[in-house]
Amino acid sequence: MSTRVLGIGTVSALGCGIETVKSGLEGKVSPAIEEHTIETADGEASLKVYTAAVRGLDRFVSRPAMRRMDRFIQMALLSSYLAIEDSGIILDDRTRVGIIFGSGYGPLQTTFSFLDSLIDFGDKCASPTLFANSVHNSLASHVSILLKLQGPCLTVTCFEQTTFSVMSTAINWLRDGTADYVLAGVGDEYCDVRGYATLMSGSRGSSAIRPLSFDECTYMPGEGFAAFLLGKESGDRAYCSLSRCETGRRELSCDHETLFLAANGDRDTGRFYKPLADNRRVQAYSPLYGGMPAGNGFDIAIAALSLKEGVVYPSPDKSDENNTDNTDNNANTSEISCIGFDRNGTCSLFTLAK
Repeated sequence: MSTRVLGIGTVSALGCGIETVKSGLEGKVSPAIEEHTIETADGEASLKVYTAAVRGLDRFVSRPAMRRMDRFIQMALLSSYLAIEDSGIILDDRTRVGIIFGSGYGPLQTTFSFLDSLIDFGDKCASPTLFANSVHNSLASHVSILLKLQGPCLTVTCFEQTTFSVMSTAINWLRDGTADYVLAGVGDEYCDVRGYATLMSGSRGSSAIRPLSFDECTYMPGEGFAAFLLGKESGDRAYCSLSRCETGRRELSCDHETLFLAANGDRDTGRFYKPLADNRRVQAYSPLYGGMPAGNGFDIAIAALSLKEGVVYPSPDKSDENNTDNTDNNANTSEISCIGFDRNGTCSLFTLAK
């Protein structure tokens, strides 16, 4: 039996919950974008950042328990609770529920805050709380403890290949009977060090991501977390099946008409996306969630929502003259593929089907 997407939880610049993603796709809400001032060798520079706000976690977790959690942990935890709630499934045997989380960069803000405390106060007085939360698997640890999930637990970090590693591992666990359900999640967070790196890479002065303008750099950093409850069972509330998950060089075959690109205004990867835009229904949704290595996790969430609703939502990018939006919002789409590239041209391909 194929792997089914049973529930989705998201925390992004659009808000918290898959309904906020739907509202963004329908143009009812806009992502929260904040302007940050970054110190550089040439003076101060401004950078616009897609900023996620964690709201509603106190529905699931007491405020005292949240006291030692950083924002990134809160994003992962809230999206996990929302994914399980969205599925409507009662997880009776939590020893059979696995967790596989991934992040391109990990808990950046906490990591650099810990290093600051180490520099300022020395080895003996560096913050133990910051150290504990700076470890990459701190996200999965908190989720496992608070949700009492006792199945296999793993964290992976593979930059742009992170989402592929997470989803392929989850599929293997379900197929091999290692777990009955898997909570799979991907995400990244912003910090000013990342903002500095963005400015140094040449992304300056962008007011909007234009993912389908492949020859220019309009990259803007984003942050957020997307969690999926995956299983084998089929039900009325299930979104779709995750029927294909592959990685390889850019020659990897992708013959579906409807293709979601993880293009995010980065010119280095844009050259790999450009050939795919011919003679297809191509969409790119990074203007809703921002640029991040794990961003194609949000594309998977949008593809699952599109299949469930029977709607292929138009790209938010309307600035590129080559973007001929041939979307039919009443299209009876049965399959959608999501594809992402890293800077070496290695792609990850996911196909979702009704």
